[in-house]
Amino acid sequence: MTYERFLKIITEIEKQDKLVSALYDLKVDLIDWTDPYSSIIGELIKEIYGEEGYNWFSWFCYERDFGNKEVGAWDENKNPICYDVKSLWEYLEKNHK
Repeated sequence: MTYERFLKIITEIEKQDKLVSALYDLKVDLIDWTDPYSSIIGELIKEIYGEEGYNWFSWFCYERDFGNKEVGAWDENKNPICYDVKSLWEYLEKNHK
């Protein structure tokens, strides 16, 4: 997958996640409507990067809040990995394609 396409996908997921969260704060629960789309996206990411690649993708989006939280990951040489969108894409392309 090109970086441009990957960036577009993750940016759109982040926008929708923030919108759904804001609506939830206003007592509008869209989980039944959004869950099927999240499942579809997950299956497509798994098709491209496999189950382990999907786990990294999901971790970055939800544990790291799309790179906004300080939670980190390191390779076997103690180098930081998956710390922003580009490094996540590079890691997935190199290790899980």
